[in-house]
Order: sequence, then structure tokens, then C-alpha cells
Amino acid sequence: MDFELLTLGFLNSSAKTGYRMQEIAGKMMLNFNISMNQVYPTLRKFEEKGFVKKEIVVQTGRPNKNVYAITETGRDYFLQRITAPHEPFDYVLDFLVRVLFFRFLSKEQVFKEFEEEINSLQEQIDNLETMEGRVTEKADEYGEFCYRTALHSLRTLRDCYTNELNRKKEKSAKNLNK
Repeated sequence: MDFELLTLGFLNSSAKTGYRMQEIAGKMMLNFNISMNQVYPTLRKFEEKGFVKKEIVVQTGRPNKNVYAITETGRDYFLQRITAPHEPFDYVLDFLVRVLFFRFLSKEQVFKEFEEEINSLQEQIDNLETMEGRVTEKADEYGEFCYRTALHSLRTLRDCYTNELNRKKEKSAKNLNK
């Protein structure tokens, strides 16, 4: 994920704290968790480059708050990034890397690994489906598109892995009956 672009995109609409950006990412990005260990180093780097400026808001009885706003230089850089030439799709999924070496596992272990991955994908699908009302209510057309695309991708992977698992089980059953 292009965390730098995400950071500038969040700031392009309005000034925000790092915590607020983390909170938005959790809601907008389909519950994708970003850590403060990603947020603040990126904000410091952008501040050094002149892409963002920091305002310290003094609070009584609470720690001071750092609010970040995008600068014109940052906005120009952001616009360059979102209109840059497209990168090829990175189709190397962690599970597929593991599958390459399933030949070293027993049939039962292979079945188990596929089942666990399918269950994990289903949990992610279920989680996203619970967000549909919130996405429909709060997201703009591009947020809705991202939501639908993520859901479609997860379902497609789940179905592909399920079909492969079923194929392997059928092949195994045929070999037992011979």
C-alpha cells in the first residue's frame, strides 16, 4: 500500500492529527490498520520536505495536539502521485508463495492450509459485509468503488481456493478408490 499517498490524500481534504488519520484509515480503508509507527515518521519526513506543516494546539489538562496540514508543495506532489504512470498489479500473494511449497506437506496438511486460508478470507468478507451500510451512507462514489472492489477480490480468491481444494479432494478420493 502506498502509505505516503494515503497520508497526503487524508490531509488534502483538511488538516488532521496523526491519530485522526489512523482512525479514518480504520474506517475508510476497510478496517486496514495503520500504526502510529507509520504515521508520524511519514509526517516528519513530509514536514522536512515542506509537504506538510505542523501546528501545535495547546490543550489544558491534556497533552498538546499536533495538527498537520498539506502545503501547496505537498498538494502539487500529491497530484503528481495520483496521476503518475500506473504500476503493474502485484499478484504475488503470501498464500500463493506458501502454496509453491505445499509439495513438502501431506495431503491432509495441504487441505488444512487451504481450509484455513478460505476461512480467513471468509472472515474478512464477513467483516466487510458488516460495513456495507456505513460505506453506503458515508463514502463517496470512489470509496464505494474501493469497497466493492475489495469485497469482489476477496470473494474471488475464496472461490478460487475453494475450487482448488475441492479439486484436490476429488482427486485424492479417486486415487483411494483405485
